[in-house]
Amino acid sequence: MKVVEIKNLTKKFGEFVANDNITMHANKGEILAIVGENGAGKSTLMNMLYGLLKSTSGQIIVKGEEVDFRSPTDAIAHGIGMVHQHFKLVPSLTVSDNIFLGREKTRKIKGVKTPFIDKKTQVEEIQKLIDSSGYDLKATDRIKDLSVGAQQKVEILKMLHKEADILIFDEPTAVLIPQEIDDLFVSLRQMRDAGKTIIIITHKLQEVLDVSDRVYVIKRGKVVGSVLTKDTSQAELAGMMVGRDVLLDIKKDHICFEEDDDVVYKVCGLTTKNKDGQLVVNDVSFNIRKGEILGIAGVDGNGQTELVGLLTGMICSISGNTYLYDQRITNKWPKELREAGVGIIPEDRYVHGVNRDMTISENIIAGCLSDKEINRGGIFNRKRITQRREKAIEKYDIRVSDRRGNVSQLSGGNAQKVIIARELEKQPEVLIASQPTRGVDIGAIEFIHNSIIEFAESGKAVLLISSEITEIMSLSDRILVMYEGKIIGEVLGSEATTEKLGLLMGGVSDGN
Repeated sequence: MKVVEIKNLTKKFGEFVANDNITMHANKGEILAIVGENGAGKSTLMNMLYGLLKSTSGQIIVKGEEVDFRSPTDAIAHGIGMVHQHFKLVPSLTVSDNIFLGREKTRKIKGVKTPFIDKKTQVEEIQKLIDSSGYDLKATDRIKDLSVGAQQKVEILKMLHKEADILIFDEPTAVLIPQEIDDLFVSLRQMRDAGKTIIIITHKLQEVLDVSDRVYVIKRGKVVGSVLTKDTSQAELAGMMVGRDVLLDIKKDHICFEEDDDVVYKVCGLTTKNKDGQLVVNDVSFNIRKGEILGIAGVDGNGQTELVGLLTGMICSISGNTYLYDQRITNKWPKELREAGVGIIPEDRYVHGVNRDMTISENIIAGCLSDKEINRGGIFNRKRITQRREKAIEKYDIRVSDRRGNVSQLSGGNAQKVIIARELEKQPEVLIASQPTRGVDIGAIEFIHNSIIEFAESGKAVLLISSEITEIMSLSDRILVMYEGKIIGEVLGSEATTEKLGLLMGGVSDGN
């Protein structure tokens, strides 16, 4: 039975067509996955189904009725709920308070309603819902005290309490550790078996195969494929998404380095606090040797971003030191770090990596203005700059429609390749790569992974910080795990498993 039908749905933002004549459906009691590259139009489509956006043309039919949602309230009234990638919870409130927020029950005194919230009744009602769902939660738990996985369960409970029977999940595993992902999939299957319809937006193809029943593939705003999950593979789905064969399983030959091997980069007791005075990086130490890729894993928010800030000159440490070979480079400006031999791929490419309003050429030479080959006495050598741009475009497979155009004309993956080209062509001694494939398509991921491996194999050092556990495991010779600002454990790349790393990411160390 079709509970959701989308017919010829189109959404335009000015001249840009985000969704182009999309037709698809979701059945009662199934888990439907919608996959596609970043910018393919997946989230736009689901935002229309949930009432956050209005379509330009086309139809949405829910349970046989054509609908015209003007807000999420309308969607909820029709039994549709959405669990966003970034949770909509108030940290200081309890589980029951969050679920009832805006719909509080009030007490009656002698049969007359009062403005006072009936907390006892709310807690009892939510605890019954928690118990029936099989979740290990208490209605009185405060959100700020819960793990990310538990917070996601609260978001699911919010939808179930509103009697949603069509649930949309936007990148539901993005911030979960492996064990929490397993728990989520158990919940999704249970809800499906109870007759609910689950729609998942994701880019993780193995998870699509693990949990879904059927898959739609969207490319550049259009549906390009629809398959039963049991009849497809990662390679086929990736091929539909990208339009060519993609090598998905790129793995570096893990090397076990000796203690006395050449140390290129050394971090000793690095510590810093945030603006509230809390330690966010706490006594972090590690070495990276020639040819080694050292991975740092962890759930977002455990100090990785601040550590990268310290190492790239964006944040100052309050104690500890950083060395490149024997040169102390603690608390140096980004310009000084680059001149010393540090390459930087930042976490957010559009904040710290490229300037969208500058040309490809200008972004390629950013940070290289002291290079006399391209700048003598403030006079730029346009020929040399053009040569660098052309070399980068060819060598790093940067797909451009206008070679002289701005970076704003490039896709996210190609903008990331501009950064990769600029940093690697300077041949730094150490490359700090933070979330190097975040928000890029599968084809670009393949290329970026190969580029990082080739750089390390040339005898350079790489620090890889990533929230993608498969990326960390595929590329790293050694893996450190950060938890609450500290290094909680170390695993050799050759011995790493998702279970072992997942426990560390959840704060369970060998010493616990």
